Amino acid sequence: MHRGYKLIPRHRYPEPQAMASGIAPKEYHSVYPAIAPEKLVGALEGKVALVTGAGRGLGKAISLTLAHAGAHVALLARTKAQLDEVAQEIETKYHRKTLVLPVDVTIQSDVAAAFEKTENGLNKLDILVANAGMVLWRPFVFCNFDEDFWRVMEVNFRAPLFIIQLAMKSMRERSSGTIIATSSLSVLQSFPGIASYTASKVALDAAIGALQKELDAPGESGIQMYAVNPGLVKTEIFDGYKQHEEELEKMKPGTVKWWDELLENPTETSELWAQTCVYLAAGKAKELRGRHIDVFKDIESIVEQSEIVKRENLYEMGVRQLGG
Repeated sequence: MHRGYKLIPRHRYPEPQAMASGIAPKEYHSVYPAIAPEKLVGALEGKVALVTGAGRGLGKAISLTLAHAGAHVALLARTKAQLDEVAQEIETKYHRKTLVLPVDVTIQSDVAAAFEKTENGLNKLDILVANAGMVLWRPFVFCNFDEDFWRVMEVNFRAPLFIIQLAMKSMRERSSGTIIATSSLSVLQSFPGIASYTASKVALDAAIGALQKELDAPGESGIQMYAVNPGLVKTEIFDGYKQHEEELEKMKPGTVKWWDELLENPTETSELWAQTCVYLAAGKAKELRGRHIDVFKDIESIVEQSEIVKRENLYEMGVRQLGG
């Protein structure tokens, strides 16, 4: 292991420095009984979902899982061929309606048109999974600020917030719906060489918490929002981590080897992420709305301790200070 960087242990993630009361939830790294597919079949019957980044990886996994639970799914990503494959699988296996939307999430006019097409073609939106994202493995000092750093912020923060606002406006008319944004391990632990990605995910987490409070300001809203961390899942998003290998090595020799070791053995599965999202969309964790959800933590245990979670402001972005 490369000295200077600490790998996340396979079965243990970092805990907050200040210990909260309550019982630490059990960790799982694959689907467990509470979120098992057979328990959620029909849980989303007739609901309409829109998934960004739906053509591959986590987006594909959640699209198929939403359909298995009964939802009709609008699929949004840049590559039509990938979306067509996912749509065909949904229609063949689960006999649900689909809508293919080949759109770049950073082009707001196209996203707005796709959103309107979804609600006209399938019905009013019940579930949004803002999943599209990117990672740039490049130390900040070597970044072109606009083309590198700010591009990641646009894809991972600006784009999700834009479509989240569209969903909020629609859902407020019925005071009903679920919005899920893909969070990251980088919210729990800083990683070298991906400052832009980390900043975008921290910002997204913080926004989800603030937006839920806005929704709940007049009284408890029927709209629930979550920032969901999928854990370490090996998907195509990791394919480019050697693109700027020379600059990573300038930052600290051995960094690429460190990433090799970290990515060699992914700790979570895409199915764990997808089933957790369906559990949330089914309204089974409303007490946790507006909070950060780690898929490897037993969701039922956290729901059962929701009063402690609320009282101590757990699973929220913030700064803990001396004296409470």
